[in-house]
Amino acid sequence: MAYFPTTTNNDSLPTDVSTVRFSDLDLTFAKNPLTNDITPLKNDEAVKRSVKNIVLTNFGEKKFQPFFGGNTTAQLFENFGPFSGREVSSAIKRCIRDNEPRVNQLQVLIDPKPSRNSLNVTIRFTIENSPFPITVSLALERLR
Repeated sequence: MAYFPTTTNNDSLPTDVSTVRFSDLDLTFAKNPLTNDITPLKNDEAVKRSVKNIVLTNFGEKKFQPFFGGNTTAQLFENFGPFSGREVSSAIKRCIRDNEPRVNQLQVLIDPKPSRNSLNVTIRFTIENSPFPITVSLALERLR
C-alpha cells in the first residue's frame, strides 16, 4: 500500500489542490509496452485489489500476523445455516476495518448459494477523500 500526497497548482484554481493517490503492484504482472516495467494499479483500482486480497487471505497465511485476513474460504467448509451469511459478512467487515484504513462507509452484501457451496459477496465502500462509491464483487466457492 503506497500513499503519495501530491499537490498540483492550476492557474484556474484560486489555491493549491491536494489530491491523494494510491498505487500498488498489479498481481497479473502485465508489462507496460513502453517502459517494459510492471504496470501499477492506481487510485481506486489499487484499493479494490487491496480489499480483495485482504478478504481472500485466510488466517495464518501471513507470517507474524496470524489473524490477518477474512478467513472467508475456511468458513465455506462449515455447514450452511441461517446465520452463515451473517457470520461471513461480519468477518469481512472486521478484516477490512482492521487492515484497510483507506475504506469508509463499508457495506457487505452476501448472497448464499448452498446448493453450489458458494457465496456471492458484494462489498460497497468509499475511499477517503472521495465521495464516489466503489463496488467489489467476489464469488467464494468451496473447492476440494
